[in-house]
Amino acid sequence: MELHYDVVVVGAGFAGLYAAHKIRNQLGLAVQGFEAAGGVGGTWWWNRYPGARCDFESVHYSYSFSADLQREWEWSERFAGQPEILAYLEWVADRLDVRRVFRFNTRVTSTTWDDKAGRWTVCTDDGASCTARFVVSCVGGLSVAKEPEFAGSETFKGELYRTSNWPHEPVDFTGKRVAVIGTGSTGIQVIQEIAKQAAELTVFQRTPNFAAPLGNAPVPPAQRRWNAEHHAELRAGSRQHMIGVPYEPPSGPALATTPDERRRICDKYWDRGGFRLLVSTFSDVIFNQEANEAIAGYIRERIRERVRDPATAALLCPTDHPYASKRPPFESGYYEAFNLPHVHLVDVRSAPIEAITPTGIRTSEKSYEFDVIILATGFDVFTRPLLNLGVTGRDGLKLEDRWAKGPTSYLGIQIAGFPNLFLINGPKSAVALYNVPLATEDNVDFVAAAIARLAADKIATLEATAEAEEAWGRLCEGILNLTVIPRAKGSWYMGENIPGKARAAYFFAGGAPLYRAICAEIAHADYGGFALDRVSVPIPPMVKLDPAAALLLGSMLARGMKPLDELSLDEMRAVAESLKELQLPGPAMRVETIEAPCARIYVPDREGPLPVIVFYHGGGWIAGSLDLADAPCRQMAQEIGAIVVSAHYRLAPEHPFPAATDDTFTALCWARKHVAEYGGDPDRIVVMGESAGANLAAVAAIRARDAGLPLAGQVLIYPPIDPDACTPSRTEFADGPFLNRAAGEKMWAAYLSGAEVTALAVPSRAATLAGLAPALVLTLELDAIRDEAEDYAKAMASAGVPVRLRRLDGLFHGVFNMGGFIPRVREMHDLIAEFVANCCEQVTEAA
Repeated sequence: MELHYDVVVVGAGFAGLYAAHKIRNQLGLAVQGFEAAGGVGGTWWWNRYPGARCDFESVHYSYSFSADLQREWEWSERFAGQPEILAYLEWVADRLDVRRVFRFNTRVTSTTWDDKAGRWTVCTDDGASCTARFVVSCVGGLSVAKEPEFAGSETFKGELYRTSNWPHEPVDFTGKRVAVIGTGSTGIQVIQEIAKQAAELTVFQRTPNFAAPLGNAPVPPAQRRWNAEHHAELRAGSRQHMIGVPYEPPSGPALATTPDERRRICDKYWDRGGFRLLVSTFSDVIFNQEANEAIAGYIRERIRERVRDPATAALLCPTDHPYASKRPPFESGYYEAFNLPHVHLVDVRSAPIEAITPTGIRTSEKSYEFDVIILATGFDVFTRPLLNLGVTGRDGLKLEDRWAKGPTSYLGIQIAGFPNLFLINGPKSAVALYNVPLATEDNVDFVAAAIARLAADKIATLEATAEAEEAWGRLCEGILNLTVIPRAKGSWYMGENIPGKARAAYFFAGGAPLYRAICAEIAHADYGGFALDRVSVPIPPMVKLDPAAALLLGSMLARGMKPLDELSLDEMRAVAESLKELQLPGPAMRVETIEAPCARIYVPDREGPLPVIVFYHGGGWIAGSLDLADAPCRQMAQEIGAIVVSAHYRLAPEHPFPAATDDTFTALCWARKHVAEYGGDPDRIVVMGESAGANLAAVAAIRARDAGLPLAGQVLIYPPIDPDACTPSRTEFADGPFLNRAAGEKMWAAYLSGAEVTALAVPSRAATLAGLAPALVLTLELDAIRDEAEDYAKAMASAGVPVRLRRLDGLFHGVFNMGGFIPRVREMHDLIAEFVANCCEQVTEAA
């Protein structure tokens, strides 16, 4: 009789144990687990090679969901070794009573969806099978070793070991000639240990790595107890940091510091261990090649300091890939091992390995004899463990065929066409750059909540939509391409360590805060991007973000920025001013400041008379300044060849409506009267504004028409038009990104302050829009204000106004001030330059 369960869990490592606990112990569902190993532990059951240990501090490389577990377990080393991590997981399994959920020494061979029955059939290598409504794959990304690429391994007459499947009994290397092939993280760990014991050790290296000190040390008993008792304090804010550990934030861009200062900062973090050299030094290490090279050069210096032989040191210094474009390994005496007389380094890039022979290894230059050969050649990461489950989804679709051109998924959690199959830390999840236990808990919690939602509402299936999967794939690839990671060759980050495997974005590189925020938004949107009983739920805004905009938003989240509607007036003004840090520096030029009206005049080095732009900054009528607008105004003046008059206005709530519109119109009138003194043409004036400033520009255009003051054009950059607008975008983007609906309502309320709403505040309420200057209206896809701005553009066009409306996909409100981090702001400047040139040319021709 075939048994049926609510959930099948595959794998009994960090993910499988927590999934079994969460689903069985907390949701009360029937769970059957399968594990190919002989016990719990996942990768820590298999990887028992000498030197195997974690590269996150032990107090962080552990579960966080239970205060009791954290308080009761004490870690004996700063970075725990494999035996202690395995002992911890065995203790957790017993403590949570989940060991009995699993059948060990049992490998899943096929996982097949039955659409009619609405369940999965899971078959195992012992001939048994069962069915389940849900399958949760917890197989882990580093659980299938890379196949040996060297012919003849079966002929070797000595001892042949693979680090990924190490014997459970100790291996004695005393007096033996040992070869290690591979110098990735695993190879580095095993080399530095075997060097202490072997009579002769020869390391075959194809690609050297940027290894930094691990900084491991025993933890004194008193400190162990303190760490356990103060776990909450030690781990506070972990999930708000990019990699899930509360390391110190970076000091800023590397290129903004002097070489001496860079050296001082690198020295500070070099010996402190863990990923600090990557995440606590400089903010642009993985985004800017020049900044990356500054860190890479520092590491090479330190390698040369530690390796006595210059030729060996040169071979150990990476030069073919940026630092952190492969997962950064860590070491404890690795480089010093090459100072030992019995340790040798062979460069297989210049002399490739041709075969493993009965007596050793043959390269293109020489044959070597060994008693022991150790293969530390890495893993087939992310995809192979899942493909080995023999997954077949709807309509007979095989996962292997679905992923023939590279893995696809939504959040790394689900795959279109495979309902009720959940992946924990699957391809395109955040796990590669996120502390595994925390990433695991996040994924399991998401999955458990989804399963509970289906049960509560009697929904049979949940699966990712193809559209959401595509959008997520674009975001993952786009973010990865903003980093130095794709510059590396042969990296498992890109799938290139496996011959024939598709080169692709295999993980989400946007960091933990952004990933968590996206997952939270998806859940809040009733699982947006998923189909519930084949009814699709719209993809939430954050999944549609431009990659650079997503990274910037993630950085804001990591800094703990509150939603805008929760900020005080002073905090809001501080946030507005902080946007200056996100801008490209403007070019040098003549700039004059006048007091009445309060304005700055930017004069490029061009022969006049020049066209004129009167610009009003944003800030929701309650914030913003001439300083905020300085860099964009310099940029426009230089690129367009125009005089730019940047006008400030009195801010609410101290000076509510109509103060701002009176000030901005006064500035426009002043420009008409005086701009010729600066080389400007008063007959070619374009009024322009951003955000609230765009509202003021629209009103100024109406007042100019009514006053008989001719304008060449108006540029409205995502203008808020109507406080009472009820549009789809106000609903869809009520929670942002960045500007949320509640914040916009607070700004309108502060500006209007109970005054009667007229066309002087709401331009769409003008008696007529006919006769207005030609308009360029720029809107953003992910902006609550989008629809009201587009409706205003359409209303002007209906009234006979020449209007160009352009929506920019993937961007959110405020990005005009973020051009230093979001390259596509360049598109906005190009559109503005083209529009201003055309408007002014038409005025000239008419004259």
